[in-house]
Amino acid sequence: MDCVNNFFAHQKAINKNDVQLSVFYTNDMHGDINRLAKLKNAKDTFEKSNDDNATLTLTAGDCFYGKDKKRIGLISKVMNLMKFDALTLGNHEFAPGTARLAENLKNIDATAVSANLKIGENCKLQESIKDKKLVKSAVFMKGGHKFAVIGASPFDAEVGITEDAKSGVRVKNIDKTIKAINEEAQNLEKQGINKIILLSHLGYGEQADLRVARETEGIDIIVGGHSHAIIDGVNSKDKGGENKLNLVKSKRGENVVITQAGKLNEKAGFLDVVFDENGVIRENSIKNKLANVSDFEEDDVVTKLITKTLGEKKHLATVTNGYDAECEFEERYTENPLHNVIADSILEKGKPQGVKAVLFSSNIVKSGAVNEITNYNLKYEMLPYNSKFVSAEISEKDIVALLNATSSKVFGEIDPPLLRCAGMKYTIEQGKGQTPLTKLQLTDEKGNVTAEIDTQNPRADKKVKVALEDYLFAADYSKNILSKYKNKTKDVGEQQEIFTSYLEKRGTIDLAKPKENRITIKYNDLESFCPQYSMQDKIKTLKP
Repeated sequence: MDCVNNFFAHQKAINKNDVQLSVFYTNDMHGDINRLAKLKNAKDTFEKSNDDNATLTLTAGDCFYGKDKKRIGLISKVMNLMKFDALTLGNHEFAPGTARLAENLKNIDATAVSANLKIGENCKLQESIKDKKLVKSAVFMKGGHKFAVIGASPFDAEVGITEDAKSGVRVKNIDKTIKAINEEAQNLEKQGINKIILLSHLGYGEQADLRVARETEGIDIIVGGHSHAIIDGVNSKDKGGENKLNLVKSKRGENVVITQAGKLNEKAGFLDVVFDENGVIRENSIKNKLANVSDFEEDDVVTKLITKTLGEKKHLATVTNGYDAECEFEERYTENPLHNVIADSILEKGKPQGVKAVLFSSNIVKSGAVNEITNYNLKYEMLPYNSKFVSAEISEKDIVALLNATSSKVFGEIDPPLLRCAGMKYTIEQGKGQTPLTKLQLTDEKGNVTAEIDTQNPRADKKVKVALEDYLFAADYSKNILSKYKNKTKDVGEQQEIFTSYLEKRGTIDLAKPKENRITIKYNDLESFCPQYSMQDKIKTLKP
């Protein structure tokens, strides 16, 4: 354990006018409870190692996940125990709606920062602004020195899509976001604050944190999130993998260090820097490391709090041939055995209503399953949104339109709305523009084809009863297609309850690699196919 205890040991500033800062950081916690007790111990170790210097504890968005009040409350309590100084608002903070978000912020001691939000005049977050629970930037006095933290929320997230402009929230685009950050940094410098951190949930990349770093003035550090990047060390050239480019020059030619710590509390970041008398980071002083949270012991207080809040862990089913994606490309862009089983459970539940097929976005399933599935796995990892499912008689023409609308976003999207299915199989092809769907068939329980739907001339007078997640009636890419059916739906049930009953009834599920080819994706240019993922991951995933 000595190596763990020494992990957060900091350096010493050499010159008397230098200012040293140590940062403990996380991002995309996604409401993880599996490593929460160990994360608390890692933070305690950091504190003990840095009790004689200036420190900040920051988290770069998506602390919460889904709408479960108990879990959100638990995460809030543990964040307070860990004494986070600031967080920025990621897309998942908005999942329960802005009114619930405003309530959640009341329960957190940390200050929420975000400079690029457009908040409606009737939005409940106006109360958070009034109470200073949500600000553009926050100033912290640490070790006798002032440090400022500016926030940036993701401009590509669908925030508040179910709320009108006066009650909801929109996020400024990349150009306006950069302008907002620069204006806030300028205001802080006018106050004599020249050590500034951007807490960003924009993502790592040339149209996100890298661009922000190069086109802003006054920003010294970017603690990032959203893209789940793992960035270790200090790299002025991109070496790939964990050694991504993360040291660049700002608009005024000063050092900006960028970092990010993956997701789900798997890593905890430690950034140690020395500022010169002008508030510029000394390049040779930067120390950036990622700790494996699993290396730390569990904190007893947090462990007991989890059980008290969420109840005892309960076994639901044994898993054979477990499925846990090796990379996000595999999880998001290929037929997924766990998604198939979940779709089957919904089809089974909808049968009494005459449901023949199931469609839902891959985004609502957030983990695989190995060895067993417990109530904790199911509720707090796998299906955190607990999506509601409804059935509707949908024309073949609109089913084709829905699959084209979602599939056209698959090629090149970071978080593609690839629709998972049961009772049907389909093929999409890269390079087909807005109509990538080339084949669509209905199937029986054994996967045998029972009907072929003409994707070029689908019938408007022939209908299929389909079970759909209710989010599809609100999403920008599908709501116009499905709006005509919204008032004619019947409840099928909530996803967590449906899948729990399915697992308890069977006792064992097999997650072997699918042989059904429910979803076939044909690509004509592998290198440009979803450019945010590495060629290595694509080749490994897509090879026969």
